[in-house]
Formats: sequence, structure tokens, C-alpha cells
Amino acid sequence: MRINYICPDCKKNEVLKPSNDGLLCSQDHSFRFVEGTEIPIFSFQDDNVNEYSIKHAAEIHDNSLDWLFKTHHISEDKFREDVLSKLHLQDGQSILITGTGAGNDLPYISKKIGKLGEIYAQDFSMQMLLSAHDRVVNKYGINRDNIYFSLSDAVNLPFKDDSFDAVYHFGGINIFSDIRKAITEMDRVVKDSGRVVFGDEGVAPWLKETEIGQMLITNNPLYTYEVPLHYLPATARDVQVNWTINNCYYIVSYNSSKDELLVNKDLAHKGTRGGSIRTRHFGKLEGINPELRENLYSDALKKGKSRVEYLEEIITKGLEK
Repeated sequence: MRINYICPDCKKNEVLKPSNDGLLCSQDHSFRFVEGTEIPIFSFQDDNVNEYSIKHAAEIHDNSLDWLFKTHHISEDKFREDVLSKLHLQDGQSILITGTGAGNDLPYISKKIGKLGEIYAQDFSMQMLLSAHDRVVNKYGINRDNIYFSLSDAVNLPFKDDSFDAVYHFGGINIFSDIRKAITEMDRVVKDSGRVVFGDEGVAPWLKETEIGQMLITNNPLYTYEVPLHYLPATARDVQVNWTINNCYYIVSYNSSKDELLVNKDLAHKGTRGGSIRTRHFGKLEGINPELRENLYSDALKKGKSRVEYLEEIITKGLEK
């Protein structure tokens, strides 16, 4: 079933309606199509901002990739198969690719999800996305109607919550305007238990101070970036971090979950101190005389009660008076 777009300005789960030359929301926000296509334009990068928004950006990117794989003696086919395997894709599934670039992953993903699957390819660069759109048939030979392209910002995706079986991004997240929000958005639009996989430049920690590591960083300063694990949602499950391309690029993969971690915050500890996770965290009191504190602890021990239990008993009785 085709996934429909929502207004990234209103962020309601209200499907945009088609018009003569684009899409409309009930609040009169309109999003035109790229001329001669059905590619909606939600937002896009200005020309000549970086290497992705210049003339012939896709060709320049191809040259860079060719140099990268040759330099590291790595087959592009093997690289893409290895990374995409972390998505655990199955026939008939739906996937969102953020920052799809020139669409190099499209033929590989297309094979994995079959004719009934759906690919949503998003990018912020007009030049790169239109190249990907053109290459689907003219270069990659994918003659199919279930690849949908859109121009939008990955930190403000035009999709409903829980829309996709998987979300994938490789290359470019390090220079996003807001990395935390980009990851949050990927997690928002993927289904419960769906897969999120993303990666970018970042030399593995054990290489950074070595001679080869320093040489690589001098060649490409983006290799200094750390794996942004601190931006993952607290509900991420089965998180894995791998490195690829001679340990110069990190790959983060996890299962998304819409449920909080299953932690019994109120189970009391057995032992002298007592209390629970919740009470130990939220139940801190003002400081008291150290001698008085030690006397209280000693008295609690004599009465066979935990410190928390005894302290709560004393406070409760005091409040009742």
C-alpha cells in the first residue's frame, strides 16, 4: 500500500491532497512537483552550498566513490551488500532512504524487497535527487512504479509516524543541520520493531592515533567524527556499532521500539539501605547532621529495618502529627 505524504509544516497525520501541479494540506500549505515529474518539493538546499548542490554533483560523487573503493581495495558490490544486510529486508517491505544521493543503493534494495516492496527515496539536494530519479531506468535498469522520490529535509520528514519497515541512511549525516533531530525523525517514521541503519565517516577509535589513521584524517577531516550514539532514542533495542571500509566509516543499526524500557522502578532493594530505583533517584532529602544520620542508621539496623523503610516511617509519623 502506497504511503502518503503529510505536511511537514503542520506535522499532522493528515494526508496531503493532490492538486494540478502539487500537493495541498487543509491549512493551505502547498508543495509543487518538480516540473515534468511527480516529485514533491517540501524543501531543498540552495545551489552551490556544498559538493552535493553543484552542477554535475552526481558525476563528481561517482568519481569520489570510485577513488574510495579503489583506495581501500573494496568491492562496491560487497560493501553495499554487507551494509544493507543490516536492514534485514524482506520481500514486500517498505523502506525510506534519507539522503539517497544519486541512488547507488536503489538497485540493491530493489532486489531485496521484490516487486511488492516500496522504496521512498528522499534527499535535500535537487541535483542529486533528480540524478537518482533519472538513473533508476537509464542506468540502474529498474523499471518499476513503486519507487517514490521527494525533496525534503531529513530533519523534518513529510511522513506519518510508524510508516516504514526500515529506514536507511549512509553518508552525509555528520554534516546535517541537526544530527539528533535527523535520528529522531528516522525513528519516528519507522514502525515499532522496525530497523534503523545509518552510517558515515568516522575512523574507528583504535586507529585515530596511529600513523595511518592520522594520514586518513589529514586527507579527509570528516574522519574525525565520533559515532553519534548519544543521539539514539532511549528506547532503541539491540544496538550494534560496526565499522566498514577499512574501519573508516561507522555503521549504527538497531531495532526501533515505541515502548519504554521494561524496568521495574519500584521494586524494593533487599538489604541495609533499601529503597527502589525511583525512590533513590527522586527521594533525596536535604542534608542532616552526620551524627544524627549515623544514629538513625544504627537504630534502623537494631529494629531490623532498611534505612529507607525506617526513614519513611519516621517522616510519615511526623507528618501525621
